[in-house]
Amino acid sequence: MITFSKFRYYASQSGPGWIQAAVTLGGGTLVSALYLGVIGGYQFLWLQPLAMLFGYVMLVAISHVTLSKSNQEDRPFKLIERHVSKFLAWGWLIASVVANVVFCSAQFALGTDALQGSLGLLKDETYVITFLLFLFGMVMMWLFSRESKISQLLDKVIKVLVAIIVLCFFAATLSLAFNGDIQFSALLSGLIPDFTALFHPTGAYNAYISHTGAYQTFWENYISGSQRDIIIGAFGTAVGINMTFLLPYTLQKRGWGKADRELARFDLFFGLFIPFILGASFLIIVTASQFHAQRDSLVNEQAFHQVIDQRLSAEYPQFSSLSDSAKEQLRNNLPQADNDLSTMLAKRTVTDLSISLRPILGDWSKLIFGVGVLAMAISTMLVHMMINGYAIAEALGQPKNAQFFIIGAFIPAFTGFLSPILWSGAIKTSLAVPASVIATTLLPIAYLVFLLLMNSKKALDDELPAKRLLPNIAMILAFVIATFASFWAIWAKVNSVNPLESNLGWVGMIGLPALMVLGIVSFFKKEKS
Repeated sequence: MITFSKFRYYASQSGPGWIQAAVTLGGGTLVSALYLGVIGGYQFLWLQPLAMLFGYVMLVAISHVTLSKSNQEDRPFKLIERHVSKFLAWGWLIASVVANVVFCSAQFALGTDALQGSLGLLKDETYVITFLLFLFGMVMMWLFSRESKISQLLDKVIKVLVAIIVLCFFAATLSLAFNGDIQFSALLSGLIPDFTALFHPTGAYNAYISHTGAYQTFWENYISGSQRDIIIGAFGTAVGINMTFLLPYTLQKRGWGKADRELARFDLFFGLFIPFILGASFLIIVTASQFHAQRDSLVNEQAFHQVIDQRLSAEYPQFSSLSDSAKEQLRNNLPQADNDLSTMLAKRTVTDLSISLRPILGDWSKLIFGVGVLAMAISTMLVHMMINGYAIAEALGQPKNAQFFIIGAFIPAFTGFLSPILWSGAIKTSLAVPASVIATTLLPIAYLVFLLLMNSKKALDDELPAKRLLPNIAMILAFVIATFASFWAIWAKVNSVNPLESNLGWVGMIGLPALMVLGIVSFFKKEKS
């Protein structure tokens, strides 16, 4: 039981958990929450808390392993090298570097869109924006690399940015509530997990599907398939591979030890779990109120065509090879029920959401979402740079070397500066697809490695938990779910029409079980030696 005075002390000391929140409340969560609100409405509010709960379990395990060792040579990277597998330790590090370098560009692009689109600033000065973000990020990394108290400034900046994200989306939710646009009874029922959504469309679509005649089965499969993908995907992406790499270094930077295990759990719960749940849930609520199962809602043409063209391809197998005019004619001739469902199921962007809320929020709509999304982009960008700094310094054998840290932080910052080139068209695909496959494949491996370390007498010695049944059940459940989600995501890439994506998907399908076997066999060999 934590007393009030201890609660206040822990709140004043928290920090690593907030940094974790900053990296997960980024562009990926934004896109996921928007689509959850569109396709599932309030009925999927249970999903993000449950998915993050399993991620929380594994991060607590990582904090236990980290805080059990006071010797610098016993940091988790070295423990994995010595007690599990040198190959997997380096795979963990390299996967984190790849994820940071590639997806930091996405955060720069998101920040640029927020400034130019929602806030209307520097509309023709894209490189000025990316340079300013680059400069700000590098200054913050330089301050963070100092050993003086000024290094704590980044902690404060990240806490403020995470608070801005949550408050912006809360403000939009509150305005809708006062306007009577939120159905609170449906909202509360949406907090109860409903796994039937894996197999059947949510009830709001049934009336519309019944009017699609011979294509009822197509729409049922399309909606339930989309729901299944996003539910399983949420369990695989709540915690990223680079988050598992980052946590030990931020804990050690704070100088926390064995006596601070309770503080670490508190910090992860109130710094990561709560802000993530609030930020993601507010976004889902606002999106659901504007778009879920609403046939007359705002939709952009490109997203609408992505849905309706799949329906037409089911009726006309040669549809993709038709001329643009022929495609348009077929779209115009589709029954109204198919058009309605295509409108309801099209993905929405933040710009779509901001415009749809303008009748309620006025010009505040652009400001709220512009500031909220900009805070998302900057906070995640900073943490990507931080993780890469730690990873490169670790790779060079000097994890506390400030110069190596800065060199590592510079790499994703520079790719972010070039994001107008790197994060568009074919280059974006050629970077994002391999990075996604590597990160998806290695995340369950990271979970497996820490599950093994938490049961290793050789690695933890006297710090091996005496009562491990419940923690092991929770960790095994988190590992199994993450593994299933990874296989699901990789299998989708195998079936892609993009040859690069399909080939890399096969690499992941073969590589994931092979790495698991390698890790388990190597671990038990080292335990017996």
